[in-house]
Amino acid sequence: MKTALLFAISLVASSTLAADIPDFLDKKEIQNAEFKCLGEPANYSKEEQKYVDILWQETLKYLQGYAVALSTTDGNCRNSDQSMYQTNTHDLKGPQYMCIMDRRDMKLMVKHIYAVINNPDKAKQCFGAREEVNWIYSPGGELEKNSPVAQWLNRTTFEEFFDSKVTDTEVKKFGKEFTDNFAKMVTGDDIQLPAAFPFDVSANALPNLWASVGWFPMYAEDSERNKRNFDKTRGNYAYAEVFGHWGLLRIDEINNEKVGAEVGMVTQRIDSFYPYHNHAISEIYYTMREPACADEFQNFAVREDSPLVKTVSETDTIREVEFDAGMANESWFWANTSPKKDDLAYFHQNTIHAFNYNGANCHAKPEEKAIVTVWARSNANDKRNDYGTTRLCESAERPDTPAMRGEKIRCDLTKTKF
Repeated sequence: MKTALLFAISLVASSTLAADIPDFLDKKEIQNAEFKCLGEPANYSKEEQKYVDILWQETLKYLQGYAVALSTTDGNCRNSDQSMYQTNTHDLKGPQYMCIMDRRDMKLMVKHIYAVINNPDKAKQCFGAREEVNWIYSPGGELEKNSPVAQWLNRTTFEEFFDSKVTDTEVKKFGKEFTDNFAKMVTGDDIQLPAAFPFDVSANALPNLWASVGWFPMYAEDSERNKRNFDKTRGNYAYAEVFGHWGLLRIDEINNEKVGAEVGMVTQRIDSFYPYHNHAISEIYYTMREPACADEFQNFAVREDSPLVKTVSETDTIREVEFDAGMANESWFWANTSPKKDDLAYFHQNTIHAFNYNGANCHAKPEEKAIVTVWARSNANDKRNDYGTTRLCESAERPDTPAMRGEKIRCDLTKTKF
């Protein structure tokens, strides 16, 4: 551990973050940014501060890589990466794309990240290791073994979580496999960043952040919502938040402007299906694992205003809708993603989306492989809408059971207010 710590400290000492500000942002505003934190600044001893500093530097690196990727010309867009936002249309025109910086929420998120990386000392006052939070976990295993920061934090591990917090025996079984193979899932040669990224932000390059950020297996515990989920998915999914209201870097306002960004990462093993769902907040994913098969990682996304989304009932706050996932040509609504093709997906608020991860026949040990993504949401600060809830859809014929391909599905969409 001593050698690993010395190496990590040397990286901190030698690191320099130079973040050129895109010309669509006000440089004076960013260079002189003022920050208001969510909560009080964390205090650490001199010994503890060494670990916090390592975690902070890797956090800055992660955020810089993400902001540059989103806001750099990609050949299709000016000062922007191109994103898929719908996988097909009612008239089968195929996937729909946009320049992601055309979205106001994306401009604000990128602006706030550039403010952080260009004012690291000020922003650091809002940063902490979140060691006091008891509902985020360490993957344990090789990731923790190779991270002096994770060892110092000593969070409850995935193994302990699935033993003590999960009651469903099938979910426990899948959770144990997920735990045993998590390090292999997020590292290795097939973890590749899309070309838009200026450098590697994966666990291969930022081992302390990925081991120490604090992961949440959000579907593993029993709940009413999880009646609409699959046991395999529940035991094989986790996300972590680096920057955001629940993350390591918690900022309420920058220059008196509310910060809605939530930026982190997601891991879900292959050969599992994240069911149809929606939420009243925009969401973004960058794929960062090279698939072994062409159809290994598949996205589905249909916007709420599609003619294929039929209203069933309405209240003041919810629109209940149906979508026929058994219609002819349904397979055309699934688009492959990889770090080299359609690597970036943006889902507008209330987009019905799902993730189908295949690959069981493409790998000798499929239990060791997972989709790994850089993940973000953009307007979590808006309290008028239920931005904290992911709503899983259900079978139209069998309420409170998972919505399956090949049948009509029913979803509750939030009536967003502006």
